[in-house]
Amino acid sequence: MKKAAMALLALSGLAAGTAAAESSVTLYGIADVSIRYLNRSNQVDGSHIGLANGAISNSRWGLRGVEDLGDGNKAFFRLENGFNIQNGNGSDPNKTFSRLAYVGLDGGSLGVLTLGLQNTPMFNLLADHFDPLTVGNYDQNAWLPAAMSRVRTSNMFTYANTLGDLALVLSYANGEDYDDHKVGSQYGASLRYTFGQFAVGGAYQQTYSETSSDYRQRVWNLNASYQFESAKVFAGYFNGRDETGFVNAVMGGNPVAGLDRKDNGYFAGLTWQATPRWALTGAAYYDRSENVVVSGDKGKRYALVGVAEYALSKRSQVYVTVDYNKVKDAASDEIAGSGSQLGAAVGFRHIF
Repeated sequence: MKKAAMALLALSGLAAGTAAAESSVTLYGIADVSIRYLNRSNQVDGSHIGLANGAISNSRWGLRGVEDLGDGNKAFFRLENGFNIQNGNGSDPNKTFSRLAYVGLDGGSLGVLTLGLQNTPMFNLLADHFDPLTVGNYDQNAWLPAAMSRVRTSNMFTYANTLGDLALVLSYANGEDYDDHKVGSQYGASLRYTFGQFAVGGAYQQTYSETSSDYRQRVWNLNASYQFESAKVFAGYFNGRDETGFVNAVMGGNPVAGLDRKDNGYFAGLTWQATPRWALTGAAYYDRSENVVVSGDKGKRYALVGVAEYALSKRSQVYVTVDYNKVKDAASDEIAGSGSQLGAAVGFRHIF
């Protein structure tokens, strides 16, 4: 009996070791803080300087895990929370994991299914492949892609697959109104095709208001990039219509539900790996809007952004960034001050 028990314990230990080898959980994150200056930070043109979250990447920490199910199949999860390193507060105190919280199954050639709080397909397309700033973090350099893509959505089902050079993502998010299933719901899709050093991609997204299925936001975009030996160029276009007030809220205007705001947005940029340690990025964003405050009005807004990053190591970087925003006509209330705003920052980022 004693020998049998010892043998059973040995087999149990071997099984536990095998299971441990087939699954893993990883702690990861980014700690990013900057000293930020704005020449006009309020409506009376007062300037401001102080600590802020990172220029390009929000600070965050997370857990990701994966288990090998055999035959090329995997189960995985990801939990990620944002925080403000300047004061230690969570980016959203109402959520335990404010950025990502999902589980999924990877079926190899059959594709990947994920469920939970996730980035939208349009946002991932921009952040991972086509936006020159990988979607910036300051309001002054993220207003266009953030307003158009909505960044992330709860209650989302996502299917992704890569077929040769073509990458496809489909998504659907259900609302939480049991009387009207359209309220708060969203669906979207993205496609990306890569051939050699050239890539093109596009996405479509429709989101219904959290309060009424009578109002919705619809947006589609097209993007392209080309990778040279040490530089990469980007360009993209957004076409949006929004009756929910969301775009006005993100842009900095007055969110008026039911007002059919229209946007034609453009962006372009360049990232140059000047040396193994130095990376320089320049980006420009422009938006021509209609029905911003009342029907028939029109506005314009643009931003110019420059970033210089120096790699102290593979995990640590210091950077300097400068951005300039200008608004005209109906878009004049979208930034503080007298029609233009200049910002600058120096920061430090550590990736773990």
